[in-house]
Amino acid sequence: MTNQYLQAEPFSVIILAGGFGRRLGRDKATCMAAGRPLLHWTALAAAGVTDDILVVRRPDQQFMTAMGAPWRELTDLRAERGPMAGLEAALHEIEHDLAVLVACDMPLLRRTTLRAVAAGAAGVDIAMPQIEGFAQPLLAAYRRGIEPVVRELLDRNEGRLRALLPLVSHRLLDESTLRSTDDGLESFVNINHTEDLERVIRILRARQPGPEHQHEDGPPPEEQELWPCTDES
Repeated sequence: MTNQYLQAEPFSVIILAGGFGRRLGRDKATCMAAGRPLLHWTALAAAGVTDDILVVRRPDQQFMTAMGAPWRELTDLRAERGPMAGLEAALHEIEHDLAVLVACDMPLLRRTTLRAVAAGAAGVDIAMPQIEGFAQPLLAAYRRGIEPVVRELLDRNEGRLRALLPLVSHRLLDESTLRSTDDGLESFVNINHTEDLERVIRILRARQPGPEHQHEDGPPPEEQELWPCTDES
């Protein structure tokens, strides 16, 4: 990948945290992995690339902000309408014209991948990665100007983010471009089942034997926090 793909314009990061985690059996945002909630891992990666992080939550959720990753919290405007509703709530509030949307359960997210996705939106409304032929709307870049289209789709009971693509200018980012910043595409790993969580915990713990061994693209060191949440078991 040439440097141009990492020279993104300033962008916000929107983290969707309002899912119920029904398949996992617990709230994903507060689920612990290697000493931190999943939401914190995602936010710490975002903090390395932006000065504007928004966390979209359900009305009943409460979070403790990750030290080193300050964020603003918003509540879904339309209860239980999925990621499109979260995007609608956040686009009106972002400080930059562009935002990268991510899910809260992506603890292996890389800063270089965030930059590459944002850079891919140059000149278009949406930049969406495509892996093995499938578009990836939950690690994609969206411009503030598409808010009316988002609202119209939701009013028509259409909640699929991919439904935006035929209606606005967009670019699908090919897998080779993404692998140049993240060879194993670990940034796209999310947590749906207990087995997914166990695998991610092993990876995160392997990166934490000491500061000199931590993955260079991982989150910065963080002071120990108290977090009233479920444990990893």
